[in-house]
Amino acid sequence: MNAVVPSAPDGPVEPERLPADRVDALFSKLSSFSNLALAVSGGSDSLCLLVLFDEWRKRTGWQGAAEVLCVDHQLRPESGHEAEFVATNARACGLACTVLRWTGTKPAANLQEAARVARYRLMAARMRDIGAEALVLGHHLDDQAETFLDRLTRGSGVTGLSGMAADEGCGPEGLRLLRPLLSVSKSDLEATLEERGRSWCTDPSNRNPKYKRSRLRAILSLLAEEGLSAERLAQTAANIRRAREALERTADGLVARLITEHPAGPARLEREAYREQPEELRLRLLVYLMARVSGKNSRPRLARLQALDGVLMSGEAKRQTFQGSVFDADASVIRVWKEPGREPPGILTGLAGTGTWDGRYLYRVSTCPVGESDAPLCLGPLMNAPVASREIDWPAGWPKAAFDCAPVLWREGENLTPASAAAVLTIGNSCSSADLNLERMPIQGKLPDNFMDNEDTDEEI
Repeated sequence: MNAVVPSAPDGPVEPERLPADRVDALFSKLSSFSNLALAVSGGSDSLCLLVLFDEWRKRTGWQGAAEVLCVDHQLRPESGHEAEFVATNARACGLACTVLRWTGTKPAANLQEAARVARYRLMAARMRDIGAEALVLGHHLDDQAETFLDRLTRGSGVTGLSGMAADEGCGPEGLRLLRPLLSVSKSDLEATLEERGRSWCTDPSNRNPKYKRSRLRAILSLLAEEGLSAERLAQTAANIRRAREALERTADGLVARLITEHPAGPARLEREAYREQPEELRLRLLVYLMARVSGKNSRPRLARLQALDGVLMSGEAKRQTFQGSVFDADASVIRVWKEPGREPPGILTGLAGTGTWDGRYLYRVSTCPVGESDAPLCLGPLMNAPVASREIDWPAGWPKAAFDCAPVLWREGENLTPASAAAVLTIGNSCSSADLNLERMPIQGKLPDNFMDNEDTDEEI
């Protein structure tokens, strides 16, 4: 009996660019999730993500839920067709797809940045609706190299130059971002689609020299000719990321050891302990203090932050405002609190249930006892509360001004008793007919690098 012999190929067989075992290794971290969202635009990168994810989940038997999210920015006539292309491919994989449309007037300036912000905002809203734990993105090795170059031109610090993380715990809109293809080149992704006979959409803006990333792509090809390849740039970013993580861990330790926070808002640290730290760590401490007392994550210019550091390093006693915070330094202590004048905390009236106040506190109000006053409950800053300063038992070691933005509970039309006002300043306060529990919220979003300089935005692409 003659054996069946496959016919020999006409030419050499190219090895598969992304064999199954490598894909399984790249996607292995996804197996710990039960509900994921995939960002797919229809370009080669994200379409390859969709195809490989579908093959991986079927090959490994992953039982989680997944939904494809496609944002139609409505900036080009063909964007609607591209969104339908994505939906068709998602359905072919047996996955649900939601098209999110960016409606309304588009800005004339910084359009790409505005589109990026809108994209993450729309996806975050949908992910909350479906309970998705993380957003899977198709960013690849070339994207990482472009990001490094872009941030290098902006004068980024250690955080910016560390590039994108394969697992970003707190990205835009607080999303957890997963990038399983970050070590894979764009050419390998396109070859993978070609091996499967798949087509993809091409965005002409990716080649438009009007946009910085398009120009950086051209520069990358020139650098590669000199030996500075995308792989080397990505490795440099990885090396810097290790240094960044070490700095962040050291800074976290200093925060825990040196900074004392009053539950009602202000914070302080010993001036000499501050002066003993290297400049990089001092600047990080200042960024932490501002974010903690103000409830906002702002990015000061390096020159201004260094000027503040210079004052605190001197022996000068001074009080000054900076980025929504008040820095009050005497010979021995640096005290910091929320600046009341720039963006004062609002007053919440009709308080009930749970919620957040001023980006700094989570509140829980218990049900009022039957027969007690039914006047609406109010939560607001001490400076606007119906209580006289002379009636308050002020905490020792703090200026009175440090508590202008402290949270206070009262009933509309009623004055606070001195006891209730004092209790607010130590947290665990009460207001005759209702109990209020206040809890300091963690800093919202990741703390960026210690400064913003030369238009550095540290953006996620």
